[in-house]
Amino acid sequence: MTMSKKEEKSNTIKLTEDEIKELAEIRNNFSNVTLMIGETEIGITNLTNRKEDLMSNLKKLDEKQRDLGKKLEDKYGKGSVSLETNEFTPTQE
Repeated sequence: MTMSKKEEKSNTIKLTEDEIKELAEIRNNFSNVTLMIGETEIGITNLTNRKEDLMSNLKKLDEKQRDLGKKLEDKYGKGSVSLETNEFTPTQE
């Protein structure tokens, strides 16, 4: 049996204030959580980019250290450097 438009309207039921309030709260919480997920993803992207920059800097520093070590070895031979005493100590071969 099909209902006419007029009959369908008479079957609608108004929600209570509490039901409307609960639905609005759920929708608001859903929006807040969605926003927090987006902010978290942006934070993760920023941290990933920062980590990549730091790893790149670390690699450059490692290369500089190796280059300086090679220069000192070419100049003084094999040995070790003390930054506390600013002295080079050749290794006994």
